[in-house]
Amino acid sequence: MDLLRSLCIFFLCLSFGFGYYPEDDTSIRQLARLWRRQYDVEYKSFHQSEEKLKIFKENVKHINWLNKVYSGKTEFALNKFADTSPEEFQAKILMSKRQPPVFESSRYIEHSGVKFNDLPDSFDWVDQGRVTPVKDQGDVGTCWAFSTVENIEGQWIQFGKPMTNLSVEQVVECDSTADINKNNTNADCGVFGGWPYLAYQYVMKAGGLQTWEDYWYCCGLGGKPGTCEICPPGGYNWTRCGPPVPYCNMTQSCAAKINPKKFVPQLKVIDWKAISQDEDDIAQQLMSIGPLSIALDATELQFYHKGVFDPLFCSKTHLDHAVLLVGFGKEKDLFSTKPFWKVKNSWGASWGEQGYFRMLRGSGTCGMNTAVTTSVLMKP
Repeated sequence: MDLLRSLCIFFLCLSFGFGYYPEDDTSIRQLARLWRRQYDVEYKSFHQSEEKLKIFKENVKHINWLNKVYSGKTEFALNKFADTSPEEFQAKILMSKRQPPVFESSRYIEHSGVKFNDLPDSFDWVDQGRVTPVKDQGDVGTCWAFSTVENIEGQWIQFGKPMTNLSVEQVVECDSTADINKNNTNADCGVFGGWPYLAYQYVMKAGGLQTWEDYWYCCGLGGKPGTCEICPPGGYNWTRCGPPVPYCNMTQSCAAKINPKKFVPQLKVIDWKAISQDEDDIAQQLMSIGPLSIALDATELQFYHKGVFDPLFCSKTHLDHAVLLVGFGKEKDLFSTKPFWKVKNSWGASWGEQGYFRMLRGSGTCGMNTAVTTSVLMKP
């Protein structure tokens, strides 16, 4: 009966994200065993298993606390990160904290002048079939490359071209672009993070992108079949990025794998632009331009399950995750209306709301309005 009870609680919380996970040791072990089976997780030793169990237990307690504090407004649940400590999550999945970049005034698209009441109640590029499927960055900090490539995919679709999954791996392995203006320390650092605005500049210089199928993603697979130990890109900046991986196989380098002859024909990035921090303007530009690359502080997103994300603790000035803005809407109940953004993540379709999350719109939540950019493609 205890196992049956734990099974019911586990799958109820996994599916709906509410309720209370049992915190006694017996139930925790049962939940952890079921979770490992669900996510096909194996540990190398008994010691590692016990260490991960401790983390799992602390995460269960934290999820219970979050669900109590947020009272169903946002729901949290066990997911693929259940045996990952907050420190490991920050170090491996997110990027190092960084301040929003400062762009020249000429880089910004002219403000639309639109106001909140002029906007429709909702808009969603996903519903219009203009967004490629959700991907999974795995256990490395490559969100910046996903955000960049997904923005370019959206721009390509805007030209009436077929939905095409472009190569994230090419950007991760080949891009070492650094921002040398005003002694800026920003740089693209492979699996250790980067910036979409710099990645646009790489694609401009490279001359194009291959498809996902031609240059497939392997750097974040964590030792599973098809994984790769990539070499740092040529020109890797030790000063800005830190030391690269100590060993790599040169057959897994950009120089060995890239093939410009396989670049998607006619797909050329010729420029990039920034959007103002005014969220009404961002909404208008989203509708006019297509999905936009944004960055935010994602520290509290680890166990997000569903609902409008409005964290108690969140920085607007220290960003660590890049994602894709795809839509907006309003969540209404009997007593209030809550405007939200719809955002595509790169943590797989099993995370959050089928790989997406919603976050509060109108208050610069987690700094999401401080680094909004888009590529500009040559018209085919």
